[in-house]
Amino acid sequence: MDSYAQKLTRLLLTHGDPQVAPAEVAMLNNKPMWLFKLDVESDMSGYEVVLSGYAQHVYQCELPSDEIGDLNSSLVKLRSMPYGFSEKRLKGSVSTYSVVAKGSFRIDYQIYNGRVVIFNIQPVSKLKKLRDATEQPGVYRVKRNSYGSWRVVGRTDQVTTAYAAVNGQSNNLAKAQWLMGSHISVEFGEGVQEFSLYHNPSIGGYGDTWESVQDKLGFTTPVTRQFSKVLEKTQKAGNQTEWVVHSQGGLIFTEGVRYLLNNHSSWALRHLTFNGINHKQQSSLLDKQKVAFHGNANNNWRSSRLLERAGIDVIAIRTHDYDLVTNIVGLNTISPRKLVGSVLYANHVLSGSVVQSPHTLMQTQQQWEQNMINGPGKGRNILQKGFHASGNTINRSVKVINNYLP
Repeated sequence: MDSYAQKLTRLLLTHGDPQVAPAEVAMLNNKPMWLFKLDVESDMSGYEVVLSGYAQHVYQCELPSDEIGDLNSSLVKLRSMPYGFSEKRLKGSVSTYSVVAKGSFRIDYQIYNGRVVIFNIQPVSKLKKLRDATEQPGVYRVKRNSYGSWRVVGRTDQVTTAYAAVNGQSNNLAKAQWLMGSHISVEFGEGVQEFSLYHNPSIGGYGDTWESVQDKLGFTTPVTRQFSKVLEKTQKAGNQTEWVVHSQGGLIFTEGVRYLLNNHSSWALRHLTFNGINHKQQSSLLDKQKVAFHGNANNNWRSSRLLERAGIDVIAIRTHDYDLVTNIVGLNTISPRKLVGSVLYANHVLSGSVVQSPHTLMQTQQQWEQNMINGPGKGRNILQKGFHASGNTINRSVKVINNYLP
């Protein structure tokens, strides 16, 4: 990869919220840059504005949107005012700035060789929430395209593929398709070419968290009730399905199973049984389903009893040593080292880069250590450095995936 293209990839993964996989960001940025020009323009005086491969991808996706005018006018303005008062310098970078385009988009750019190089375009939080709110839960078919990236190819009403997934919090459909594709590849190998995604739409950070709390306490949410129907329909069709569920997806899966064990009810006590303990289809209700938990928010001890009762085999439980979601939200460890580490690295889960998060991707401890040192992101703060230096980092045996760059 060209060294400047690699620099732009690093800047994006450090400061932005990419809507494609890190490896695809690198691939897109290896393409030639594109000179921004509107068809109606005759005067292009001032700085040249060019878009990186990733920025081109986002721009092209935005062309049909109602907000494309805001984006175009801001890109035109950057020709004459790249150092204006509305820009802010990105922390830890040189000649790198961020500007908000008329309340619709954040544009990150660098002044390089006399040009304004746009390396990131992303909707502002308000616009993103409005768009995410239009997404509906349901089953989507996801396939690899000709260059190996995951793309949604259509919606369906049931799972017919051998592999399936449920995404966690704060994932719109664009992110869920590649992120759960990554988790599928880790669990079942790079040879998998398609899977079914039960998409759990985001309703914002607080809304997603409230959904998780309700499912955790047994107040089955609408998205989980709908998932239970998908699970039931898949079983009745006789399809053998292997699932990967991530983060909140673990709660949706296990609560959906509990809901079916209770004959479509949230009540734990129903027909003189507790969570289906005397269900007439004991160990066979969902026996064509298998599941792997990745960074899951459900409690493994409690879930294992529900899954066994329904006849579901657990393929694997994979998590990072310092994953806040599994260790603290899921109440899945009493190890002081893991609990302290989860608290100290919570900032990387909540607002860190994809590759330095102990939660987002399924990495080995060694890969994560490498990305903490050399990968894009904020690195370690003083407390994290002290904890790391204490010698409490222990390597785990988790299935290996490729690093963020080829």
